[in-house]
Amino acid sequence: MEGVANLRVYYNGEVITNTHEGVTFVCKCPLSFAIPCTIGFVELQNGLCNNIQSHILKRVSNLLYRSPVQVFGGLIQFQIIPIIDDASMQQMLYIYQQIRSHVPMIELEDEFEANYKVDDKNDDGDLVGNPAVQDEANAIVSQHPFGVPSFMWTLDLEAMYPPEFPEYANTGEGNVAAEDGEFSVGIEFGSRESVISAIKSYTISRGVDYTVYESEPQTFYAKCKGYGAGCDWLIQASLIRKKACWEIRIYNGKHTCTMGTISQDHAKLDPDTIADAIRPLVEADPSIKVKSVIAEVQGKFNYTVSYRKAWLAKQKDVAKIFSDWEVS
Repeated sequence: MEGVANLRVYYNGEVITNTHEGVTFVCKCPLSFAIPCTIGFVELQNGLCNNIQSHILKRVSNLLYRSPVQVFGGLIQFQIIPIIDDASMQQMLYIYQQIRSHVPMIELEDEFEANYKVDDKNDDGDLVGNPAVQDEANAIVSQHPFGVPSFMWTLDLEAMYPPEFPEYANTGEGNVAAEDGEFSVGIEFGSRESVISAIKSYTISRGVDYTVYESEPQTFYAKCKGYGAGCDWLIQASLIRKKACWEIRIYNGKHTCTMGTISQDHAKLDPDTIADAIRPLVEADPSIKVKSVIAEVQGKFNYTVSYRKAWLAKQKDVAKIFSDWEVS
């Protein structure tokens, strides 16, 4: 397998499951590298130890790959694949090469552990290491001396891709949303579709609505429908090439218009959104009645959609499930 892969490593961080993208990795300071696609499992482990906090004696104890999976509608979700040997390494690199136009970077969660343990105390009450275990650890280090391996080098992403919107550059950590479910500048998404989906879900759950002011391949910009008439809510997300992700660049806080004003149906609860929500039901029973679809939507979103909208959503799912693109 030829070529070079871009790698982002989240070390000793957190794995967040059940997000809108499936699985998300978070850490204080992820690092980016370039690796050859011929790299082996042991080589990668040694390279990570050599390049991340190399002054600490350690080894890789757990390595997880955030693997992209294309689902219905072209959306991308992420699941975890443990990287444990050369075979799983090759699987990861194969997936990367197949989908790199949509997901241009491999994401790994790397957990380290010390190569030797520390005894509680010696006779004088001082903390000491176990000499025998420490000698063994030193032997391991001598076999793989620290240094920058020729097969792995750090990417200077700032130099490669200058910020598109420096005036709105995020100066803090933005990987985690606020406790109240609001967006914040710096929150990252894996794709344009996931950004729009998150904004739709936010809007539907709060009973408000927005107007799209700009929708381009690299930018999505929306304002509250009541913008300038009692509410100044707006949001802008952009593709950040240096991070290979989408990021909230402008956000001015909560809606100040009346919440929950949409009582029956919601414009953003369109057939595509409904189809995504009910797909498991249609997969289990393609003959499911439309009234059952309406009830499912009411239970999930607290809105009663029209018969036609529910019917269209079901037809979309049936078409995709059975690869019949001629929706009647």
